Amino acid sequence: MKINIFSIPIYATTIDVNEIRINHVDFVKTWLSETESSHNFNNEVCPDSTKYLLKNVSDLISEDIGKPHRLHLKNIWENHYKENDYQDRHTHPMSHFSFVIYKKILESHTLFFHPADKLLQSYYENMELPIFMENFKPDLKQGQLLVFPSFLEHMVLKHDHSETISGNILIELLEKKI
Repeated sequence: MKINIFSIPIYATTIDVNEIRINHVDFVKTWLSETESSHNFNNEVCPDSTKYLLKNVSDLISEDIGKPHRLHLKNIWENHYKENDYQDRHTHPMSHFSFVIYKKILESHTLFFHPADKLLQSYYENMELPIFMENFKPDLKQGQLLVFPSFLEHMVLKHDHSETISGNILIELLEKKI
């Protein structure tokens, strides 16, 4: 018998990136990496875009939530990666799930870290066991949506000339009606 405990799902699907429209986007060099981004909490998304995005996210994660719920888009922003741009290791606090839409990109450069990667390193030095992998780089392309738990530490590796849309989602559990 095999029992998976503490597994961490990530989800991916193909979407129409032209359906995601963000209004009032100003780009500034952001974070330590100085990647051009519209990251702020004031970006507005067209209502149809929000509906389209949340439906796609819901289609991916709802079965695993397993309770009646409603999804809320907490915030959304675009990143424009120029020559050798990247993002440092980070998480997305105060949200349940986060996402990346690969708007204009040849391949994904997102790298996830095992939540216990430092512990694994201290126990399994110089061992490459796939069952205890320390990081994971999904193989995704332009037009794909990646959804992951917001606590999952990740980064964006150095690369050139691409655009992504990222954001955060909150889950509201709904009471069952008797």
